Amino acid sequence: MEKQRTPRSISYELLCKGKRFAFALSKIDFVDRVIVRDLLIHPGAVVIIPLISDHEIIMLKQYRPGPQGWILELPAGTLEAGEDPRDAAARELLEETGYRAGEIRFLFKMYSSPGISTEMLYVFLARDLVYVGEDHQEDEMIEIVRMGIDDAIEMIRKGVVVDAKTIASLLYYISLVKESA
Repeated sequence: MEKQRTPRSISYELLCKGKRFAFALSKIDFVDRVIVRDLLIHPGAVVIIPLISDHEIIMLKQYRPGPQGWILELPAGTLEAGEDPRDAAARELLEETGYRAGEIRFLFKMYSSPGISTEMLYVFLARDLVYVGEDHQEDEMIEIVRMGIDDAIEMIRKGVVVDAKTIASLLYYISLVKESA
């Protein structure tokens, strides 16, 4: 079998820089041709599975401009420049839910949309939660929803939960973490 040559990035042309993200054109050498792709430059983000108990989690009902509506999702947020993902998970959990975790455990990482974005998602499990009060950002519209894990999984099955990071994180937790505990 012939060894496949890995494409290599030739250049990035910054198109614009937004409030938190940048947009670029990425030129890639694909051996027999050069292609240009749109690319979202993203600092990365965290996703948190907050366990109230072995059977109950915290979800958020949040307005999202992409789908132009309210969606049900796990707490999550963008990394600040140079911020450790575990620290970001603790910060986002407190900001979005008002809970502080006694334990924050790293589960896995994944790209959100590798064809168009550099965003790496770091997924954490938060346990031993203590409510200390909410501190929402002024541009966030969030409603906290406590629910059973089984109910959240059923909402995935029925298409109520449509957020990819939430679906991947909860299914990972159910299949690999909870079963081995």
